[in-house]
Amino acid sequence: MRPEVIAQHKSDRAGFGGMLRASFLTSRAKPSFGVLEAIVLAAYTALLAWTVAHHVPWVDEAQGWLVARDSSLIEIFRTRLHYEGAPGLWHLLLWVLIRLHVSFTAMRWITAVIPVAGMFVFLRYSPFPGIVRVILPFSFYLMYQYAVVSRNYILAPFLIFIVAVLFANPARNLLSLAVVMGLLSNLCAQGLVLSAGFALMIAVRLWQGRKQGGQSTPWCRIAGAAVCLCAFWAFSVWSTRPVADDSYQTAWAITHGAASSKAAPGASAVDQSANPSQPTNSPPDHSSLHHALERFETNVTYGLSSFWPVSLAIWCIVAAYLFFRKSILDIAPLILLQMLFEFVAARPWHLGMAFLGFVAVLWIDWPCEGDRDEPVWRAILSVVLLAVAVEQCFWTARAIRTDVTARYSGDKDAAAFLAPRIAGKTVAGFQYYSVAILPYFSSNIYENQPKQAFWFWTKYVHVDDRIIETVQSHPDYIVVGFAVRAPDAVGGIGAPTGDPQTFLPRIEREILATHKYAETHRFCGDAFSGHGYHEGLCQVILEPSAQ
Repeated sequence: MRPEVIAQHKSDRAGFGGMLRASFLTSRAKPSFGVLEAIVLAAYTALLAWTVAHHVPWVDEAQGWLVARDSSLIEIFRTRLHYEGAPGLWHLLLWVLIRLHVSFTAMRWITAVIPVAGMFVFLRYSPFPGIVRVILPFSFYLMYQYAVVSRNYILAPFLIFIVAVLFANPARNLLSLAVVMGLLSNLCAQGLVLSAGFALMIAVRLWQGRKQGGQSTPWCRIAGAAVCLCAFWAFSVWSTRPVADDSYQTAWAITHGAASSKAAPGASAVDQSANPSQPTNSPPDHSSLHHALERFETNVTYGLSSFWPVSLAIWCIVAAYLFFRKSILDIAPLILLQMLFEFVAARPWHLGMAFLGFVAVLWIDWPCEGDRDEPVWRAILSVVLLAVAVEQCFWTARAIRTDVTARYSGDKDAAAFLAPRIAGKTVAGFQYYSVAILPYFSSNIYENQPKQAFWFWTKYVHVDDRIIETVQSHPDYIVVGFAVRAPDAVGGIGAPTGDPQTFLPRIEREILATHKYAETHRFCGDAFSGHGYHEGLCQVILEPSAQ
């Protein structure tokens, strides 16, 4: 081969390699959607569809559906949400789908379109290097927890990514930002807190713009956006304001403090949380150093990594970067969210909102071409994002493998067992988890529960207090639902530890003690929630024992 041909060939290869390196390692100056993004979106959609086809919903997915199915729109916003602990945007969507005669199974396929739309926004507009855009979509919360599991959080990536896009020009997009952030605040408590943090970031930018003497935003536009956003916030707070007879918060407090409480032998957090009207003998000790460290490791770090030193290092790097670019107040959404986790509630699926907030803040403050030390910070932040994404991809793989090879919950199998057997028979159900089988029936099959199929989180409905009365009515089947943290689960939050196949919740023990019923069937699943935390979600079927 002639020397000039060889040289041209080397030049072509170098040019292709250079373009490939540029595509994967450099940030984008402007939004685009090319072949790379199309391939990633197609792979994401295919994997999501495959997982949704195998996923078995659990009780929190069922509860939202049942509230929307068995309540009018006025009842949802005026009454039901006060007991649910979350605003009503998700319930509104479910209410509309149900009135369009969409089934519980079909709902999961329709709502799966939302994370795909969110991923399109991410791939089209995010400024991250190509390698980050390829890997991050398959991280645990984007690929599984907030995509496969059909709960209100499924809308969070889409709304938060839209906020990040509009931040490119917050002064011009004020009203749009107010609407999107308002919708986010009506999604969940974490969304409300993030919305407040983003609002602070916008206020700082508007103030800096006026101080620097640039083109100022008219006060009427600022006032209009502020009124719009405050109206959304007020509606969110109004629709979820606590009520005196709410039993959910009591149940949560007992469960959340189980790690440090001194329960009686054989007792458990789930046992007592299912019967919150009975006070505990010993309140949780939140002052102990061990418990404080445990809460820190869980609340502050698990949204990013299983290893708290890694998460702490990431926090320090992001804080240092924001301080370097004189935008330290942009860490406000993350700080507010961590305060919510520390003082209100932090369940495994909540922690992903910290991950989304982390991505959004880096998106908004990503180094621009021409910034001082831009290449250095871009490389550091890219490594940080990749470290988080790569670890979470292993969580995703485990979650999908568990869904495909086993069951997320035993609810659907329990419903399939009961469906052909209960005609002309009576059925009783105990504990919150028992309602998870009810979406597979047209109405409530439990004679000992209220007419509506969803669980009433009120102290005045004493379903779990009336065990003996229910047993004396001789139902043909008794269903006891429960959750138990698997023995190899990481973390000390949530349900008690035990083997799902042998664990006996308190209510089942009391029923068995009457010697009138025996356990005949047990249907369990394995709900994986990332960073090694997973629970067994079970339905136990009891039938009259032979006399």
